[in-house]
Formats: sequence, structure tokens, C-alpha cells
Amino acid sequence: MDLLRLLRTARWLSTSQIRRRFFPAATLDAARKRLRKLAAKQYITAVRKERLGELLFALGNEGKRLLERESAESVALERKPPAQIEHLLGINDLRIAAELAENVAYFFAAWELPALGWKQDVIPDAILEFRKSTVAVEFDRGSEGIRVFQKKIAVYSRGFDGFPISAVLVVTERPTRMEALARSITGMGVPVLFAMLARIRAEGMPALTDEREPERDAPTKDEPSLFGVSPREERSAIASVEESGTCGHDSGASSGQTERQPSEAATRAEPNASS
Repeated sequence: MDLLRLLRTARWLSTSQIRRRFFPAATLDAARKRLRKLAAKQYITAVRKERLGELLFALGNEGKRLLERESAESVALERKPPAQIEHLLGINDLRIAAELAENVAYFFAAWELPALGWKQDVIPDAILEFRKSTVAVEFDRGSEGIRVFQKKIAVYSRGFDGFPISAVLVVTERPTRMEALARSITGMGVPVLFAMLARIRAEGMPALTDEREPERDAPTKDEPSLFGVSPREERSAIASVEESGTCGHDSGASSGQTERQPSEAATRAEPNASS
């Protein structure tokens, strides 16, 4: 039932995502066999969007029936993957990381927010609560221009009426895009953190706090980057934002509040189933 509930909210998940969430100790072949059995019984439905791509799964007719019996609510079925399926899957990578993380109280994707009464000018790709701090999430695949990103970030900097944001997490797929975004923001009213999607897939959700071990204040040349790129590229991205005057300040920095330090798994710009 957990897989069915997740598919209801996530809409579409890939084989590897389902394996990462529900069968982490199983081989990929074992996960595929399990999913084929569920699909054969129509609990889930499978679609291959690209000839050599992974199978994508959505809720099936029998899964819909079970969930409606459980919740006494109507459950919608997905007929085909959306045009922006890679963006949706990226957001669901973050959802899975959040579900597996400690201290994450909730995660809502952009498509879930309208049903929750979201009335703000900008709809984040996701909203999550980490250790009682609300974080807005932007998953940037580079399909929009820098100015569009700057406008969104400006809204986050001003804050939402009646819905305070503690930080913004920007997730990218390429280090070059991360650097470009980091360089583009100045004068933020909230901390902005950067992370690479591949690293989140591999290691989980970044620690969205200021806690770090003193002996690990900076990466060495042999140490993996917080961005998931080389330490030199990472320091370049951090330095570029430091020069713009945004690195290391939270929303109250101008009021005399203390500076924040980069976190262990994400860098600030304040800058990085079972059935």
C-alpha cells in the first residue's frame, strides 16, 4: 500500500526511484520482477516513454480501487506522462530523499500545493519542513533563462505573506548552471543553498542546517565537493557569491544577527514497495 500511496501523490516514478525508496537492498532485476507482478495485477501501470529509457510507473486501476476503499475519496489516474516528465521525476527524486531523511516533517510538490490552498505569486517546485524550518525548493534544469530564476528568487527574498520561508534550496543537474545561478543573485533576504541532483540521489537530502564538524570546515583537494563537482569549481561558485555580498548572511544579517556558515551537504549562496 505504501507504493500505491506514493504513486498517488508522486504521479509518476521510475524503476530506479521505486527501488531506491522501497527495495534498496534488492538488485535492479529483482525490483523489476516485483514491479512486473504488480503491473500484471493492475495495481500499477507501466509506460516506457523512450525506447532505451527506464519504465515509468503510475497508479493502476486496482491500485485506484484499493486507495478509494481506504480513503473513501476519489482517486485520479494518470493516463500518460506529462511533457515535462524529467522535471517531474527530478522533483520526485527530492521527494524520495526527503522521505528517507531524518527531521523532514513534510514534502509537497508544486502540483500538490493548489489543493492545499496555495495563493502565493510563485509556486515553488516543492515545499518541505526540515527541523521546523520551512524550505522552498527550486529544481532548475536550465530550460528557463537566468532572469526568470532571478524573479523567482526575488519573491522568495521578499517572503510570502503569512507563510515565512527559512531558506531556499536550488537543485541543478550541471555545475556550470549552478555557478551561473549563484552569480546571478544578490542582496537575498533569506539563505539560498545549492546542491547537485546526482549527489542527492546518491547520498540523500542535504543537511539544511548550519551544523558542521569543525575539522571539516573546508573540502580538501581529495574530498568530494559539496556541490558534487570539484572543490575548485565549488570554491569558485562560493567566491562568486561572496563577491556579490550575499554569502554568509541570513535574512536578519543587516539587523545585526549572526552570520551562517555553509552546511556539510549543501552550499549556501548565502553560497553550494511494497504493495
